[in-house]
Amino acid sequence: MRGRTSSGARGRWTWKQKAGGVLAALAVVAGALWFIPTGYTVYAPGITGYLPGMVRVSGTHGPARGTLLMVAIYVLPANALLYLWAHVNDTYQLVPTAAVLPDMSMSQFVQVSLAQMRGSQEDAEVAGERAAGLSARVVAQPGLLVLGVLKHSSAQHHLVPGATILKVNGHPVSLTNDAALMHGYRVGQVVSVEARVKGRIRTFPVTLMHLPGDPVPAIGVEVTTPVRYVIPRPVAFSVHNIGGPSAGMMFSLEIYQQITGKNLARGRVVAGTGEITPTGQVLEIGGIAEKVITVHRAGATVFLCPKANYPKAVATARAHGYHMTIYPVTTLAQAIADLGQPS
Repeated sequence: MRGRTSSGARGRWTWKQKAGGVLAALAVVAGALWFIPTGYTVYAPGITGYLPGMVRVSGTHGPARGTLLMVAIYVLPANALLYLWAHVNDTYQLVPTAAVLPDMSMSQFVQVSLAQMRGSQEDAEVAGERAAGLSARVVAQPGLLVLGVLKHSSAQHHLVPGATILKVNGHPVSLTNDAALMHGYRVGQVVSVEARVKGRIRTFPVTLMHLPGDPVPAIGVEVTTPVRYVIPRPVAFSVHNIGGPSAGMMFSLEIYQQITGKNLARGRVVAGTGEITPTGQVLEIGGIAEKVITVHRAGATVFLCPKANYPKAVATARAHGYHMTIYPVTTLAQAIADLGQPS
């Protein structure tokens, strides 16, 4: 009897064995899909950061009571598995990689993103301290500050974000004269570039390249004007590996309230996003829908966003049934005033 029972059991699969087999098959499929590229990048809800723990202004009142949050989303290469998941999960957004990473690899994009974060901190210091009545300012410097190097540029072996291009073929360069200067050259021509890289002056050859839509030969770098920041109250930031410029406005608000001693949150959970300029202008950012979802999950009841992003932010909140007050802002002063209103 025991023999027949044992033999019969060997001939049948239990429901646990069947479920295990299905899960194993799914794991194999998912593993295979994970390594298949799609040409898309996915924006996904991310994390919030508690600003009193991320920003510390020296010689001030210190962090105020209440909660101010910055928000960051995940930007990931969409493999086949994430691509399929994004089609059934409306909190994920698919964007063609070419639109997110124009002529950049993901590692180069990360470098640019981290450089943007550093720049946003410096801009926030000036904007926040100026709003608090201090004499913070920005002083332009000579040359071109490198924000990123395109992946097909021969300069990628010599330049890194944060380097400063000083001269091309012996001629000083700036944002005001670089286009006129490059008109005198042709694509494929080799020029001598002098730059300050990690504190050292270096000279190296670069082959000029063509950029789509630009008739002028290019070195193949993203640049801006280098500046020196004059900051009366030094600010320490703790942001780990978060990138991008969109936390600037919230950094400014935290700096402002630490200097003035004002409590902007007033017991509420206030989140926000927006690139800041040293003069306090709030600029449009990307990934607003994913940021609304992220701050809702963090318990935010008030959300500040650039005016250009406001319609989509409101539409996202309504679509998901979120109850939060959303303010469209164009300046830091307006954001401060909005937070003074009852919500």
